[in-house]
Amino acid sequence: MPQQTEFDLILVGQGLAGTALGWTLQRRGYRVLVIDRCEPITSSKIAAGLITPITGLRLVVSWRLDEFLPFATEFYRRIEQETDARFFELKPMLRLFSSEQEQEQYRQRSQTHFPKLVSVPQPLADKSTFEMSQGGFEMTGGGQLDVPTYLRHSRAHFIKQDCFLEANLDPANDLEFEPNLVILPRWNVSADKIIFCEGIHSQQNPWFQTVPFEGAKGEILTLKIPGLNEQRVVHRGIWLAHWKEDLYRAGSTYDREHLDCEPTPAGREEICSRLAEFLKLPVEVIKHRAAVRPVIRGRLPIMGLHPQQPQIGFFNGFASKGSLQTPWMANHFADILEGKTTPDKSIDLAHKL
Repeated sequence: MPQQTEFDLILVGQGLAGTALGWTLQRRGYRVLVIDRCEPITSSKIAAGLITPITGLRLVVSWRLDEFLPFATEFYRRIEQETDARFFELKPMLRLFSSEQEQEQYRQRSQTHFPKLVSVPQPLADKSTFEMSQGGFEMTGGGQLDVPTYLRHSRAHFIKQDCFLEANLDPANDLEFEPNLVILPRWNVSADKIIFCEGIHSQQNPWFQTVPFEGAKGEILTLKIPGLNEQRVVHRGIWLAHWKEDLYRAGSTYDREHLDCEPTPAGREEICSRLAEFLKLPVEVIKHRAAVRPVIRGRLPIMGLHPQQPQIGFFNGFASKGSLQTPWMANHFADILEGKTTPDKSIDLAHKL
């Protein structure tokens, strides 16, 4: 029998969470094995990768933006250099108001809550292209991660380092434990710890049955829009983001009932009808995809080691904020694994089991 291959840590899932954690741990000198199912459709693979400074109807500044964004920018820039790829861009975003209530909310909050993040350029945008009768504002400090390109180049890096395995691991039957060791007999590998970063699939993981997942299905369209030259991400109920040439992406829906990856006519109609409220140009739907976001009750990511089996860890729950949050949080989790800090109660796995 061939000798067992030993690693320091095994990461299950190569979405935004597992990829950021893989890079972070490798940089700290750990021997890491990344295991992934290589499914064609996941929430990470269809994610728009938007980093939106001010979000929601209440115009709230994204959680810890001033801390997370500089860290994420440096993180992605470094990986771009190492992989000789381009997938991250800092870019302004345009928010168009849809009601007088939104206008009033902006008037109340812009000077007190986020004065350095907003401006009102003149003109706001091309009035022959957008319906802007209610006005709006431009956000600085936004960004966009080309998630599929980032994941693809990261995977190529892990493969080159001989630390990537395409496999469908069964957490109920594929793990064996010895003192200070977790073993995967099917693949003849072992590690000190195994960390699950598998998104919504953790709902079926027997080690995390009580984690309060509230999955939300999101549908996204790829659109051909000849004549549209807007490079900013435009928000008005939904978002519209340039992809390449005259192709754009738009989304997304939020469905808590039908937790599958099947695109629906209702989802397509919802996006197209909302888009028609502010975009004056005709669109052609090129592609329609859907996936389930790994939302956890409380809307914060969760991380930590299992209190009954500390050789098992969890790094999950980034929902639609993964592009912004995973670089800093991966670094924070690495500090936790090294005993340099402890997780705050609000994001500690031990308080969710």
